[in-house]
This record gives sequence, structure tokens and C-alpha cells, in this order.
Amino acid sequence: MHPKPQQTHAEDATSPGTGGPPNDVTERRATTAALARRERYLTAVVELQQRLLAASASENLFERLVAPLGEASGASRAYIFEAHRSPDGNQLFSQRAEWCAPGVTPELHNPQLQDMPLERQMPRLYELLSRGQVLSGRVRDLPQEERAVLEPQQILSVLTLPLWVHGTLAGFIGFDNCAEEREWDKLEVDLLWAAAGAIALCMEQRQSERALRERELRFRRIAENASDVLYRYQLAGTRSFAFISGVVTNNLGFSPEEHYRDPELWHRQVHSEDLQVLEQLLSDPQRMADTPVVVRFTRRDGRLVWLQHVVTPVLDATGLCVAVEGIARDITERRQFEEALKLSEASFRLLLEGVPEPAAIQRDEHIIYANSALVTALGFERPHDLMGRRLQEFLVDEPPTPEGMVSLVTGERRMRRQDGKIRVVEFASLPLLFDGEPAVVSIARDVTEQRKLQSQLSLADRMASMGTLAAGIAHEINNPLAFVISNLGFLLDEMRRMPSMMPGGLAARPEVDEWRSVIMEAREGAERVRQIVRQLKAFSRPDEERLEAVDLHAVLDSAVMLAANEIKHRARLKREYGPMPHVKGNEGRLCQVFLNLVVNAAQAIPEGAAEKNEIRLVTREGEQGRVIAEVQDSGSGIPPEVMGRIFDPFFTTKPVGVGTGLGLSICHGIITSLGGEISVESQPGRGTTVRVVLPAAEPGARVQKPVPAPQVPITQRGRVLIVDDEPAVGRALRRILREHEVELATSGRQALEKLSADNRFHAVLCDVMMPDLGGKDLYEAVQQGGSGLERRFVFVSGGAFTQGARDFLARVPNPTLEKPFDETAVRRVVRELVTNNASAVGS
Repeated sequence: MHPKPQQTHAEDATSPGTGGPPNDVTERRATTAALARRERYLTAVVELQQRLLAASASENLFERLVAPLGEASGASRAYIFEAHRSPDGNQLFSQRAEWCAPGVTPELHNPQLQDMPLERQMPRLYELLSRGQVLSGRVRDLPQEERAVLEPQQILSVLTLPLWVHGTLAGFIGFDNCAEEREWDKLEVDLLWAAAGAIALCMEQRQSERALRERELRFRRIAENASDVLYRYQLAGTRSFAFISGVVTNNLGFSPEEHYRDPELWHRQVHSEDLQVLEQLLSDPQRMADTPVVVRFTRRDGRLVWLQHVVTPVLDATGLCVAVEGIARDITERRQFEEALKLSEASFRLLLEGVPEPAAIQRDEHIIYANSALVTALGFERPHDLMGRRLQEFLVDEPPTPEGMVSLVTGERRMRRQDGKIRVVEFASLPLLFDGEPAVVSIARDVTEQRKLQSQLSLADRMASMGTLAAGIAHEINNPLAFVISNLGFLLDEMRRMPSMMPGGLAARPEVDEWRSVIMEAREGAERVRQIVRQLKAFSRPDEERLEAVDLHAVLDSAVMLAANEIKHRARLKREYGPMPHVKGNEGRLCQVFLNLVVNAAQAIPEGAAEKNEIRLVTREGEQGRVIAEVQDSGSGIPPEVMGRIFDPFFTTKPVGVGTGLGLSICHGIITSLGGEISVESQPGRGTTVRVVLPAAEPGARVQKPVPAPQVPITQRGRVLIVDDEPAVGRALRRILREHEVELATSGRQALEKLSADNRFHAVLCDVMMPDLGGKDLYEAVQQGGSGLERRFVFVSGGAFTQGARDFLARVPNPTLEKPFDETAVRRVVRELVTNNASAVGS
């Protein structure tokens, strides 16, 4: 934003006294000179605008601009400095372009004018520019630190104006006079200020264009929801449309399918005068990359439409252009309006020429023109509906313009449409003369979808990090939990055997019952920890896209357990689970949805009155193979005026820092992607009900809990090798398998040495993740030996896998046991291996 300049002189000039009658000839000559000077400046500003419009993205922007401004100002030297950051983050200023009058020594290559620490070297000048003020005055009246820089360049007077980009000081433009100590009057400063604003706007546009190119891949994802036609035209092999968005049907009257069947469709429908331009767009996109090109087409109904194209070449590994990707915008109404403007308003034509975005012109902070794109963006039907209104009234939290400053809406803003929806928009504003009077043009670009995608990607990244953290925590807890539960079970078994082993001895002591109770309580607590770890593992599941039969009651219980801390201080929890089939979905993603809904329900209830409030989870079987789950709360409810927007991205009624406005939007996306529905009913002061409807899984796809196999008495003693880098886990497994001959190895390398020396083991229980030689590497090393011993491996998992380990376990046929251990399953698996490998081991 460029505020209205406040001209600062080295000294306040005093008005000379006047005496005697005025000289008519002198006044006439002064007036003529002032008009000539004003005409000279206006010509320079127009030439500057033309050069800005004609400048390509690759050329040096500043070199084309200083000459007309320097010549118009009558200065000895005109130059532009640009701000940049040093590697250590300090702000520096360097001279980028210079124009010099004949006989004036250039300073462009003066090393003292490169990488200048302006804030430290000339603090007063830096402060003035940072406040949006200009510096104008005689050098001899300036502070010593400024004269030290300017006097060696033979500068007698100076004028400096700031360049602001996105609300920050991005550089400055200066004018030196080396021939006389002349002053710049207010008219000159105002006109040069307008030129500086145009340069800054162009700098902003260049930055936006670079960002647009970087985000172009993301735009393809929202192509079908965009108002512009996005397309990809294949050049390699047979020419054809590889992709074109559905909005082309509205623009040209031909469907995407007709384009796919007919690669020459555009060539037949293009205006004859634009055929060559179209061919260049599609066959030689390198020449026209990132440059807007307008092509006229004849619609199916015979009407002529104007489509503005921006194309990008797609290159293969050798640099050959194999396709062209482009965006086509229907600018028919705007072009027709521009054609009418050309006949009546040259300055207006110059301003809007080539501008494809929504734009408004304001005078005295009231709209005097709004293009059709802005009318549509704000949700109105006619430009007349906006006439006389203020653009700022559509901006959320826009501060009032300080008195005496020009209202320049620049940078990113939140814009409220007529229907109340919020859009995120980037604004750029430029002061200019329109119809002979000062005005401001504001140009906008809607970046709502881009910001939404950025936020969703950021949230997805955080969720992935949380999942990785949860999996790691589960793994680290499972290792000690495995031997804690196993050892407590061992102690209980031993204490049960005490009466028969030691009649009248230790077992007869009265405190033995208390010991047994303590051990049982400890084991119950460890089992509760096991359940929490299982919920963490469900939350951290990486296979988010896999659909299967899911027990919705287990998902709800997991969400409640993870949100227990939010619930317990606010409300009582009630479960009303009805009989229902499993649902078709993904356990991890459904856990994410219901965790969000339960937390929302809790946060709608203030803390401190848990006995008076409740959160109710209700499930039932719906009609036509659907399952219904409801999260009900007795909280504050949702006002009716915002009910229609609760699923909108970035909309939230929570305080700043509590909600992002993405939770319900993401829940809606997950449920609809699973073929379900989500709806909300609420009354202010009486609570809210969120209803989720999901498709039931096919009857054959239901998850059946495994029935434990009946325990068969041990009939044969086998040799078992246990490989685990946690010695306590190995000892716990040895106690479980005490009927067998068990050996321990605390690393993969130690186990490999044992197996190389002796392969007469009936079973090998091997941890998957070990620091030196993991279970996968040990398995493959044994497999290469050719002994067949790898078929006797049983893998032990704590829950945290690398992708390679996960793929390995899915590939090999060996069984896997999870920590903490199911002792019955451990004994059964080992018993089967001992029985099956008895002949191979020779026992």
C-alpha cells in the first residue's frame, strides 16, 4: 500500500515577501511553464504505463522505467534502489537502474551504492521511507551521515520516494540535481508518486505471477469447480485433448467428450483471423508461455466469444515439448465493454487493458465503476448495484483510512460476499487520473481455494506427524508392557500353585491373599494401558485409503478414550448403542471424524458443571442398508444464521486460537468420500446433534473376532530361539514357553551366529524392529543359507513399522504376534511349529 506522500524538506522553506503590483506577463509565463511541465509529467507517466504493460517477465523491469521519469523531471540523475535480504537476514538496498543527463557521471557501478545497510547508514531517510513519506531538499541542509553519501556524487538537491510491495518497503526511486539547488513542487511530487505506485504495483504483480506459476499444479485439482476452462493438449504422437474441464460446455457449447473425439474442434470454431494465433498457442507454447493471449471462437449457437488463454509447455526429460497446459477465461463481456470504452475514454482503456481480474475504480472512497468479474465475485447481478458504495464495506476487519491518506487496498484481505460467504482475496491498488480527476483502481484475485488447499495440506501433514508419533509411542510402550503383563500373569499362576506346592507354608500366610489382589490390580491396570495403546495404534494407521468392514462401536469407544480429558470436566458421557452391522469405511479416518465431533461437543459445554450436562452417543440401524451414529450434546447450540455455513472452510464460531474452521469441513469431506452423509441439528441454548449416516458393509465382509483355539496339552518339547533387543521381553517369552527348551539372543547379529552354528530349532520368535540387524534382514540372511530355517520364523511386533518392514510382513507367509502377548496364541503357534518341524529337526 502506498499512502499519500507527506513531503519532507531538509528545511521548511519560507515564502518570500511580495511587493508591488503583479506582473501579468510573468504570471502568464509561469502558468504556461507549469502547464508544460505538467504535460511533460503526464506524458512520462503514460509512457511508463505503456512500458509496464509491454515489459516481459524475463527482462529487467527497472531499466525501462528510469529514462522517461528522469527526462520528465529535469533531474541530473534518476535511479531505482531495491531492497533485499543478506544471507544473515539483514535488510540491504542496492541500486538496480540509473539514467543520467548528458555530462553527469553515472553511479550505477559504484560499490558503495550496492548492499547498503540503509537503516544503519542513513537512519532518518530509512524512517521517512518506512512511514510512506518522501525526502525532498538541498543536500547541504541534510544530516551529516546523509551528506557523506550524497556529496561525493556532486548532488546539490535530492528527491526520494518509497516503493511499497505487500505493505513493506521494497525500495525507493530517487532524483538528483547536480547543476543547481532546485526544489520539486507538490505537483511534481504527486505525479512522480503516482509513477512510483505504478512501479510498485508491477513489482507486486510480478511476485504474484511467480507464485501463480508455482501453484499451477494445485489448480488442476480444482479444475472442475473453477469458472475458467483448464485444458491439456497432447502434442506427442497424435494430437488430441488429454483433459479439458467441464465448464467448456458453458463457454463454447461443446462438451468435453466432443473435444476428446475431435482434436480439430477448436481449429474449426476459431475466428479466421485468430487461426494462426491458436496454432501458435497449441503447437509452440514456449513462445507464448505465461503471456495472456485472446482468441475468438464461434459457439455452437453461432455467438462469438472471447477466450483469454495462458499456456505453459510440458517438456519431457529431453526438453522436447510434448503437451501444452492452459487456462482459458471467458472475457466476452469485458472485451465488449472495453471496445465501447475505447470510443469514449482513452485513460480508462489504458487502465483496464489486459486486466482479467475483478476491478473497481473509486473516487472519494466510493465506487464509480465495477467490472462484471467483481459484480460476480461479490454475488450481485448488475454493476449498478455497486455504484456509490465503498469497497471497504465488503472487507472484513478493514481498518479505517487515516485522514489525509489515499485509500489503497493492497495485499491479502478477507472479502464478504452479499450472501455472507467469506472469500480470501489478494488486492492491488493504484492511484491514477480518471476523467481528469484523481481516482484509485483496485484489482483483486480470489485465492480462497489455494489457501484452503494450503491449510488442508498443513493439517494433513500435522495429522501424519501425530500418527507417526502415536505409532512410536505405542511401540515404546508395548515393549515394556509385554513383559510387565506376562510377568504379572506368571506370578498369578505361581501363586495359584502355591497351596499344592507348599502346604502349610508361605501360601498359608494371611497376607498372601492381599498379594494376589495387588498383582491382579496391577495386571488390570496394565490391561487398561494395553487398550489405550490399541486406540493409539488405530489412530495412527497409515493405510488411510483402504476400505474394510469396521466396527463403529469400537471406533466410538476409541474416540471417547482419546477425548476423555476434554469430556470429564464438562459433561457426563452416555452410550446408547443399538444392534447394527459393521460399516464400510476406514478405521483410522472414521476415528479422526468422531474424535473431532466428540471434542466439538465437549467444547460447546463450559467447564465446571459436568453433573448438569451430558454428551450422548447413539447408534442404530437405518433403512436401505445404512447405519446411523449421532453425537448429541447439551451445549450452547448453533445460531440459525450460521447453520448454513458450518461446513464452509475457515468458518468457525470458536475464539481465535481454539478453532481453525477446517474440522467440520474435513469431516464432511471424509464422510462423503465414504459414500455417507453428515448433517447438523441445533437450537441455541438446547444443544446440538450431529448425525452421521454410513453405508453398511456387505454381510460377508464383516469382521469376525477370532475364536481362541482350544488348548491342547503339550505332547512334545521343542527348541525355541527368541530374538529381541529388549532382554526383559525375551525372559517373559521364556517363562510363557517354559515347557520348551528356550534360548535367548539380544540382537539380530547374535541370533545369526547361533543359527549359523546350529539350525536345529523348531521355532524362531524374532522381533521385527531391532537396531543392528532387524527381523527382515535376519530372515533374508537365513534364507540365503538355504537351510529352510526361515520357514520356522514367527515375527514379534510392537506396532511401529517402516514402510519396508510393513511390505515385508505382508509378503512373507510367516505368522506375526503383537505385543503385549496373548499367551495362548504364543503357545499355540510354537506348539504347531514344534509338531510340524519335528522330523526336520530330528527330535
